[in-house]
Amino acid sequence: MGAAASAAVVAGFDPSRRAWATGESAGVLDRVPPLDGELVVDDAAREAVATDLGNIVRHKPHAVLRPGSAKDIATMVRFCRERKLSVSTRGQGHTTHGQGLSAGLLIENKHLNKVHSLTPRTAVVDSGLKWMDLTKAAFAHKTTPPTLTAYTGLSIGGTLSVGGIGGLVGGLNSGLQVDHVRELEVVTGTGDIERCSRTHQRDLFDAVLGGLGQCGVITKATLDLIPAKENARTYALEYGDTAAFCRDLRTLIDRPGVDHVYAELFPPGTNATYKLYATAFFDSAQPDNAAITRGLSAAPQITDAGYLDYVFTIDNAIDELRETIGWDRFIKPWYDIWLPGSTIENYLAEVVPTLTKRDIGPYGAGLIYPQRRALTTRPFPRLPKPDGTRWAFVLDINTVAEQAGPDPAFVEEMLARNARLFARARDAHGATLYPIGSVPFTAQDWRTQYGDRWQAFHAAKRRYDPSGILTPGPAIFG
Repeated sequence: MGAAASAAVVAGFDPSRRAWATGESAGVLDRVPPLDGELVVDDAAREAVATDLGNIVRHKPHAVLRPGSAKDIATMVRFCRERKLSVSTRGQGHTTHGQGLSAGLLIENKHLNKVHSLTPRTAVVDSGLKWMDLTKAAFAHKTTPPTLTAYTGLSIGGTLSVGGIGGLVGGLNSGLQVDHVRELEVVTGTGDIERCSRTHQRDLFDAVLGGLGQCGVITKATLDLIPAKENARTYALEYGDTAAFCRDLRTLIDRPGVDHVYAELFPPGTNATYKLYATAFFDSAQPDNAAITRGLSAAPQITDAGYLDYVFTIDNAIDELRETIGWDRFIKPWYDIWLPGSTIENYLAEVVPTLTKRDIGPYGAGLIYPQRRALTTRPFPRLPKPDGTRWAFVLDINTVAEQAGPDPAFVEEMLARNARLFARARDAHGATLYPIGSVPFTAQDWRTQYGDRWQAFHAAKRRYDPSGILTPGPAIFG
């Protein structure tokens, strides 16, 4: 079962008590098959994965699998299926409402973290690898993933399971991270190891990418790479007015020479309500500042950075918060939605004036990310219905509590706020959920979310996880 560790290693499952047992336990056990990694039940290992980034929901698993191979995951999924035990997969645990938690078996996928191969156009990687580590490895060969989240300390399997928006790279000229997957290796809910792509087992491929772990555990991925530029020039502009901000936002997302755009929003009473960032990547030839900033209503601050320094900007900021204030212990009831391109002005004008400093917190952020719709090719995540525009926007109100530690009243207040905001955004503005945040959802909410894709998704669930053991956290199928 792999090398011995300080953790209590599981010998088997006691069916009479429906509990995992160590080698010291007496009784007749269903013995765990041999593993390349290890299965542990000590309190420290289980407590370490009992919550996620949000610190709102707690489910302490009965056992933790630290896989040494995809075969380990397949073995334990079959074992759990036979005993009707739930199974969830954890990459870096960056959802905020318990989506990846389980009271059954928790698979710590971060232990599968190899780069298997790199070519000028593709990377074959384990799903537990962080995007940061892939980016560093690819950049050494002058390539990069086409789309990168703002925080790259996330696992590849984790973001592929939710969608993967372009936080600092992508969005304008590339799709989501799920749009740049060529092939997957997946362990289904039946414990089978399958390979799938656009041309082979397409229904599984469609259901797993952006599918919130409902039909399989991603164990390996073949991803696109593109040539990387050496440098990034960013133009930062501040606004106190929604109309002026939105005019410049729409100008910049269609402006030649601009490779990426995102924005921050702030509650009323701060120096600026919006801060807009436009970035151009370059090697030796400098971007044309005059052409990029022509006709804008705000004067930009211009900064240059090396490509990796730019890409890891948010990682460095979070690392500092982690070291200085204990970032991981703060409650984070995030609100994350997709808005149709035609409604962004009206929604911001409606919502932003209602925000208070408490709604974001001293360590939180409001964020806006544009996505060119024509470049999104996967059925999941669910974007809003087409509205005649070329764009959709992700809006994040990434609330963080003012201090570390439990605060039940704050959680209740913010979950109610999120539910209220989302109901209004969906019903009046055509929004859909980007499901990393903390918006309570009913079974009917999920059916509405998936719309005309619900039947296909449900059919894939029945086929690939017929016992319904995978990823119970979102409660999509009851």
